[in-house]
Amino acid sequence: MAWPTVRTVLAVAAAACLPALAGSLIRAKVTDAGPGRTLAPVRGHGRIGNRQYLDFEPNGFAAHPGRLSMRAPSGGGLVVLGPPAVGTAVRRTVESGDPGRIIRDGKGRLSGHLGDTPADFGFAAEEATIGGLPAWIIPPAQGSGVWVIHVHGLGSSRSQCLRGVAAFADLGYTSLLPTYRTSLDLGQTPGRSHLGLTEWKDIEAARRYALDHGARRILFVGWSLGASIVLRTIGRCPAPSTAGVLLVSPALDWPAIISVRLRRAGCPGFLARWLPHTVNLLRPRGEPVIRWREMPATYMQKHPSIPTMIFHGTDDHSVPVQLSRAFVSRQSQPVGFVEFDGAHHTLEWNSAPQLWNESVQAWCRRLDLETPVDLTDPVSEAK
Repeated sequence: MAWPTVRTVLAVAAAACLPALAGSLIRAKVTDAGPGRTLAPVRGHGRIGNRQYLDFEPNGFAAHPGRLSMRAPSGGGLVVLGPPAVGTAVRRTVESGDPGRIIRDGKGRLSGHLGDTPADFGFAAEEATIGGLPAWIIPPAQGSGVWVIHVHGLGSSRSQCLRGVAAFADLGYTSLLPTYRTSLDLGQTPGRSHLGLTEWKDIEAARRYALDHGARRILFVGWSLGASIVLRTIGRCPAPSTAGVLLVSPALDWPAIISVRLRRAGCPGFLARWLPHTVNLLRPRGEPVIRWREMPATYMQKHPSIPTMIFHGTDDHSVPVQLSRAFVSRQSQPVGFVEFDGAHHTLEWNSAPQLWNESVQAWCRRLDLETPVDLTDPVSEAK
């Protein structure tokens, strides 16, 4: 019998190792909780009257509708930029902040964050510590017993959610913006995300804090991965105080999200569908097993029967809007759904703040949140 050649043995070994290596790389990419690294070049700058402006390439992220912000890669404060004027270049007026560092660096990191703290939005906030993690509490001028818990997404911080607070504050609701164990508030080099498998416990602690401090009804707002964390919290700790959930650019069906990204990178369709299921083959020590079928809403499984609203941009390249459309269509209970034309991932508010605010407030009024409920239901205890 002929023995296989060394080349054949190496080829077989490589083929056997490929799924594990691919799974390890996918897991590392998906669970990266660090800040975004994409930088936009500044094409030019100048001043008109007493206002500075920055010019950008016409076909990039800088052309996104609405206000954005930018921070220089060398650091410094956040610079808020007005809506774009599109011509041979995209021109954005500097609304606040000093763009000096950005101009010197010749580039910066664009985002939808429009402030680092509640004070940047005119809110007087209280600092709190929940389970050893920092949180902001933003009380309204005249409060009610309704609290809103805002949960940010992967590779972000609680400041991501500040844009959405005003719509709830105008209704007299208290907003609680907690952090969780992989929030950027805790440092720019957080540990690997667990995609909600452990982070939900920090949000459950925030829910209990709200109840201990006067909340009678609770709304959750989950941004991107925050949507999955919120749904896991609600599923693990069902409670009569939970009145509704708003999901913003929700990252729910993770195998589908990963498959879309692989196909965009040129991976064949059958391989793109299979590779997400290899993420546990070379699991780092201490990292949890990720069972996709146990993830909230993955494969469009039945969603908890609480009032739900979804906001999603039609130009979302991270989590395609089609996934939210499919999720809504498969639910037995009606799910509210508002699409934001031309909005990228988590930039719904930026693209159309009036639509956001009006949709939030109309939904909240339909929920009849002032009706008393019995909060002594024993199922509220964590499972």
